[in-house]
Amino acid sequence: MTTKNNGGIVIEIDERIAVTSAEQQFEAYCSECKKMTQMATPKTAGVIAEISEREVFRLIEGKVVHFIENARVLVCVESLRNHKANSNTTSG
Repeated sequence: MTTKNNGGIVIEIDERIAVTSAEQQFEAYCSECKKMTQMATPKTAGVIAEISEREVFRLIEGKVVHFIENARVLVCVESLRNHKANSNTTSG
């Protein structure tokens, strides 16, 4: 929840996003993790990590997170969570 104070007026924003489609997450082999792991589309990965889909693509392009590319791009959720945990500990 975000609270903004705008000249005496307090605005609270509570945003929730639900991913309901089972087609957005898969189990697949990650060659970097060297194991079967949860894979997600970039859009779903962004929701999981609370970042934009574009930021997920930046992480992919920068080789920061693991991914596979066949008929579609799938992001290794474990590597994304590890990146997020590492960035939270180094920024705080």
